[in-house]
Amino acid sequence: AGRRVWEKADTANAQGETISGAQMLLRERIERAYPATRYDKIPTYSDFFGAANGVNFLSPPRDIHAPSGLVRYTLALAPNGDLVLSALSDLAVDPKAPGEPLVLLHNVQQLDIAYFGVTPPDKDPAWHENWQFRQTLPMLMRVRVQFPPEDTRAWPDLLIKPFAMVDSMCVLTVMTGKCR
Repeated sequence: AGRRVWEKADTANAQGETISGAQMLLRERIERAYPATRYDKIPTYSDFFGAANGVNFLSPPRDIHAPSGLVRYTLALAPNGDLVLSALSDLAVDPKAPGEPLVLLHNVQQLDIAYFGVTPPDKDPAWHENWQFRQTLPMLMRVRVQFPPEDTRAWPDLLIKPFAMVDSMCVLTVMTGKCR
């Protein structure tokens, strides 16, 4: 009986560490999201595409020994139920070179992402199901993961505040150093 209790506690501990590690990795990547301005549409917008079931963004490489530059990350739920963080590395050399996808969790039932911020014409920030073609990154992101009903794992809501906030509509005035 003691061994069974020990094994059950060990399994619960391992599951908690897996979820904690996945959340820590996502927080690290998304906090450092880089709001590169895209000029292929008018008005210009930040290179960040958020949907309710996935997000695509630029961030510095995970490996500090990797070449400098930005990496395009995609967080999504694979058809087999894996929560996957994919990367396209070294965008300057070959933007289509696929990176090795990182499986954060197996057997996930649903991924739900929400974005908090101001969307014109509204003046007050609110939660939104998508964040696409906006001048800035969202002020806050919420990542929820649901497991099948028989699964005992628990994913606490993950709230992430991106560090960088840039308005791509800003044109600096040389005299004041402020947007005009």
